Amino acid sequence: MLCLVTVIIPVYNNIKTLDKCVDSVLSQTYSNLEIILVDDGSNDSSEILCDKYREADSRISVFHTGNEGVASARNLGIKAAKGEYIAFIDADDHVDPRYIEKLVFEIEKENCVMAMCNTFDVRGSISSERLFPKTGKCSVKEFVDDTLYCRAESGTCWGKLFRTADIKYLFRGYNYCEDAFFVVEYLLGSDGYVSVIPECLYYYVRRENSITGAKKTEDLTDALFACEGIRDLCIDKFPGFTKPADAFLVNNAFFVYLNSGHDSSAEGEHLREMALDVIRKYRCKALFNHKTTVKTRMACRISFISYGLLSYIYGRIS
Repeated sequence: MLCLVTVIIPVYNNIKTLDKCVDSVLSQTYSNLEIILVDDGSNDSSEILCDKYREADSRISVFHTGNEGVASARNLGIKAAKGEYIAFIDADDHVDPRYIEKLVFEIEKENCVMAMCNTFDVRGSISSERLFPKTGKCSVKEFVDDTLYCRAESGTCWGKLFRTADIKYLFRGYNYCEDAFFVVEYLLGSDGYVSVIPECLYYYVRRENSITGAKKTEDLTDALFACEGIRDLCIDKFPGFTKPADAFLVNNAFFVYLNSGHDSSAEGEHLREMALDVIRKYRCKALFNHKTTVKTRMACRISFISYGLLSYIYGRIS
């Protein structure tokens, strides 16, 4: 008999994309699904559509909450999950019909702690592949290193299948980098391997008004705090990952500094000062670590010369 898989979809004002997302899950070749829609205080009729889906398919359950954020919504889904495995899908996105089937096959075939697939980045009518640098089995250490050294965009919770019994820690209460924290904490608390499917089975749809597209000051602040939290976690519990956690923190401090320039308010200025404090404190560690990406080491070098020059170069290449 097929194992039950719980699919958790946080929903907040996704009326334009929710039907495509949920329909892609209902169309899965893997049928033994529990689909949890967590309406996080929507006010655009998404909440009504969630209830219509629940009425139409017995595999769907719906929770309505106040607007408490995506981390809280996913945590509610985890607590309610009955499946042996959990997959997270964002309501902006959609998945290939073979998505769950292939992930379940992979995690069971390899007896690994997590299975993941590659991704299509979708911007309007244009799709591009986002590929993890390895395929097949890799150790947890290799995967976490690749994630924290930013050699791959692999810190998302979507595009992956988790063993429910191995989820010992819930999402932290951030709106940015919360999934990187979750994935790193999940893996470092587990033994074994990650297995990567070469096919692109997840469609990540980039919207300008999404959290990652908008780059709001409060979300960028969350990013900085989350990355500091990952570093603290590694120092306290997993000291062998302190160096990659330093690199991850510095890389994201540059991201926060460079993407907060549009906010001239006192909050924006304070955020940039916090990012600069992190950069000044840890840039030498990142600079002299040969595993740090060339891009991050170059940013470290330029920061010793001029932050204005750094902002100019970033503006030209972004």
